[in-house]
Amino acid sequence: MNVPVATAERSQRFVRGWVVLTGVFLIMTITSGFAFYSQGVFLKALVDEQGFSTGMAGAGTGVFFGASGLCGYYTGGLINRFDVRWVMTFGTVVSTVGLALLGQVRSEWQMFAVMIIFGAGFGLTGLVPTTTVVTRWFQNRRSVALAIASTGLSLGGALIAPQIGRLINADSLVRWAFPFAVMFFVSVLLSTWLLVKASPQSVGLEADGAAPHDDSDGTPRPPPMGTPFAEAIRSRFFILLSIGFVLVMGSQVGAIQHMYKLTSDRLGIAAAGSALAVLAITSIVARLCGGLAAVKVPLRYLAMILIGVQVCGLCILAVADSGLEILIGVIVLGSAMGNLLMLHPLILADAFGVRDYSRIYGLGSLLMITGVGTGPFLVGVLHDLYDYRTGFFAIAAIAIVGLAVYSFGGAPARDYLKPPPESQWAAPVRPLAAQPTPTPVLAVTREIPKGVSQTVPVDNGVNGNVDEMVELDQIEQIRDRTAPAVWVVESA
Repeated sequence: MNVPVATAERSQRFVRGWVVLTGVFLIMTITSGFAFYSQGVFLKALVDEQGFSTGMAGAGTGVFFGASGLCGYYTGGLINRFDVRWVMTFGTVVSTVGLALLGQVRSEWQMFAVMIIFGAGFGLTGLVPTTTVVTRWFQNRRSVALAIASTGLSLGGALIAPQIGRLINADSLVRWAFPFAVMFFVSVLLSTWLLVKASPQSVGLEADGAAPHDDSDGTPRPPPMGTPFAEAIRSRFFILLSIGFVLVMGSQVGAIQHMYKLTSDRLGIAAAGSALAVLAITSIVARLCGGLAAVKVPLRYLAMILIGVQVCGLCILAVADSGLEILIGVIVLGSAMGNLLMLHPLILADAFGVRDYSRIYGLGSLLMITGVGTGPFLVGVLHDLYDYRTGFFAIAAIAIVGLAVYSFGGAPARDYLKPPPESQWAAPVRPLAAQPTPTPVLAVTREIPKGVSQTVPVDNGVNGNVDEMVELDQIEQIRDRTAPAVWVVESA
């Protein structure tokens, strides 16, 4: 097969982009495995080892997500000012301290303090910086790139979190917290500094491997396309999208963080680890399919369908008692879980562009975290008062409300793709015959000898007054060869 030279050169240049995507994939795998998916394991360990109630441990998980959302919001501004790798390095250090201290928790106030530290570090290394890097490097097939990168989230749940649960159950969280922290620190730092670059411009490229901007003629680099932050966050679409995902992701994370304990209570520890692994594997396969579907299907309708799938999975898990029933519920929930987490940044990037994406997504994540932090706490409280059946039916109802709110947001306007309106003061050069009414104008004739300057009055086009005198050779004239001898030039 013959490949065009330009296409071959572009693909060769964009090898760097795939290396960056690999680094983001590894970072998402590590952070989700040690932090996001393991919150359910830590919750059970705190209940078993320290005697905390399920509701109180669930509140600790909520504090973790709240702190990560708040720091994620400020991370959006930081990575616009500093190299994203330095921001993620600082977040890695903070996360490492929090994870190490988790084994020293002996009281409830200590648990909340440690979860704040752990969550703050996760916010600085998690979804906001990683999805921003992918959004900067990929444009045409951004959904596929985000699907591949965010598959690391589920892979961390499939490979790392079950092993963490096995080791803690065999010994204790007190014993393994510090070794986990060391492994987390080393692996994230290596992935960040060996593979990740902040943007394609930092290595002389553009998104999707396009040739770098040629500024040899003094032309400045055009600014990134996108809606300004202040305009985007006031739009109806952003407001209703955020409210809808607050409810949807709150119900989803509430189920994920209690999945391990629910399965353990009904079927035992071994089945709980298997359920967590199946949930993550299902999410991987579904996310890859969803990334391909997002290229063809409108993102709005795809998100609404997946929210409906999530509601079905939550209802199945609420009533499941046997291993087969729990397996079906886990597979259904996993089919929607990873895709919805991927669609949130993808929808925002599609709706508002990349100009202020990190800040817009940072605020969206902060708002969404209010639901993510409340979900585990709500399920834990309802479990203590009633049972898990009541808790899972409650979050299924919350997801239905989120679906209704999101549907009222409509399709995004994508104003940043619309051409700017033509200025009413700017008028093209046109023949005298096309002028509707005689007005004071600058008359230009072809008979002026080359190199001769002529001072002429220029009308400002407002009240007929002559504002200034200019040299004729200062005015750019573009005329066709067949044009008449006398031309009219309106001032801009």
